Amino acid sequence: MRKEKSGKKQLLRKQNIFSFPAVKTYQPAGSGLIVVILVLAFMLTVGVAVLTVTSSGPKVSATMRYQEEAFNAAEAGFDAARMAIEDFFGTGQWVSFSEHCLTQPTGIDIPFLNNNLETPNPGYFRRLTDEQILSLLDNNHDGIADYPDQVVFFEQPFVYDQSGKLDQRYRYTVFLIDDEAGAGVSDPMDVLMVCIGVVRSGPNLTDRILATCRLEIELEIPQVSTHP
Repeated sequence: MRKEKSGKKQLLRKQNIFSFPAVKTYQPAGSGLIVVILVLAFMLTVGVAVLTVTSSGPKVSATMRYQEEAFNAAEAGFDAARMAIEDFFGTGQWVSFSEHCLTQPTGIDIPFLNNNLETPNPGYFRRLTDEQILSLLDNNHDGIADYPDQVVFFEQPFVYDQSGKLDQRYRYTVFLIDDEAGAGVSDPMDVLMVCIGVVRSGPNLTDRILATCRLEIELEIPQVSTHP
């Protein structure tokens, strides 16, 4: 009997060793509210992002459309100027490019001051925006170039609206640049043609410019051989 009691005591002791009290989890008050706030904040962020993308889509597409229209205007200027120059040479009005390049405002065709490569000319046409060039060519914005003898076309409309009138919102400007200016002896038989296409918000030259595009094309008069 004593052995059985001592065995029961040992069994009870073993059971006490491996029995643990229940662990109670503690959840602070208001933690559920914090989770809800975080979820709402995330949803609000996603909503704002989606709204921004949705609203900016039409603006991006409009900008791309205006840029394409400006490119078409510059290309139309190139076609018109090419045909006009061919006529000038064909009729004998022009014999070379030397007298028809843009030189005003002073220095617009010279890349470096005093031929010094360390002193770039800030007034060089490639360091100016299209809008700045147009403003320099027409300071009073009356639609007439200040140097008409040095400009092939200036603010020329070329497309018609639904009423059959020229749409003044779309224009091109074309002038010639001596690509050897300020760098030695100029070649009167080649030149750089610059075509600027412009799209405005309205028909007036003072209306906001929506897009511009510039094309630069090298032109050269073919040499006529004197040999049979």
